Amino acid sequence: MRPATWSDTRQRYPWPSHGLATWTEGSHAYISVVFSWNKPQAYQLAAWHIAQGYTVHVGGPAAAIDLNYFAAVSSPIVPVIDALKHHNPNATRTTTGCINKCPFCLVPLLEGDLHELEHWIPRPIVLDNNALAASRRHFDRMIDRLKPIPNVDFNQGLDHRLLTTYHAGRLAELDLPIVRLAWDRTADEPHFLRAFQHLRDAGFPAGRIRAYVLIGFDDTPADALHRLQTIVDLGARPNPMRYQPLTCLRRNQHVAPHWSDAELKRFMRYWANLRVTSHIPFDTFAHRGDEPAPPPPTGQLSLAIP
Repeated sequence: MRPATWSDTRQRYPWPSHGLATWTEGSHAYISVVFSWNKPQAYQLAAWHIAQGYTVHVGGPAAAIDLNYFAAVSSPIVPVIDALKHHNPNATRTTTGCINKCPFCLVPLLEGDLHELEHWIPRPIVLDNNALAASRRHFDRMIDRLKPIPNVDFNQGLDHRLLTTYHAGRLAELDLPIVRLAWDRTADEPHFLRAFQHLRDAGFPAGRIRAYVLIGFDDTPADALHRLQTIVDLGARPNPMRYQPLTCLRRNQHVAPHWSDAELKRFMRYWANLRVTSHIPFDTFAHRGDEPAPPPPTGQLSLAIP
């Protein structure tokens, strides 16, 4: 039997909500909004449910950072509701918060410092913001509880600055079709390469290693190209992530200095579709604006309704 691939995992544990989950309980309607560009749609859903006679409660990361946006259509809710099962019933979290304060990330604003959860349900998709920042005790308990589960996916990625030979060895005990890192800044190259080698030494083939690559934040096209190409040269696969401001109402509208919208689209079109584009040299590849952009990433931040 062939080993499971990421395509197998994605088909087995799909994300049906795409960042927006809605459900009703009695006379109450709940809307959980993960991405800021889902807010206009969420507002319309809230208004529709009000017209149907429901009391509406809107929450989630995108709502929490801009409470005034839904003030006219949302009622307060107590206590906090865990909306994760409505986004994906195969997902879980073992920690909240993060030790880092990355300026492009919503987690420090909403969740603060890292907090280990004592009670969590083992499920295949792990949405910890920074699982490796947890204590050795918590990390070991997490691995032990996940070992019986097939096709585990640390969907948010693992912090390459924290990954050690010990972490890599224990991760290798899991049924982990894909292991994810992230490389946001070129200056972190030594840390990324060290983490990559730890994973290789633990037995992970290069083809099973993925790396999120943030582009269009404070970098240049040359910086982004270096990270993306280095990952490919290592035999791994990059996953480019176009930067989105935390309160943007439309995806892919922000264009950072040193970039153009056309160049950002070209990068995304090429590097997010290497199975199709890899036979074409990047410097000769042109984005065709009449074709659809790649789908948005899945699994983001906290999914609790505040």
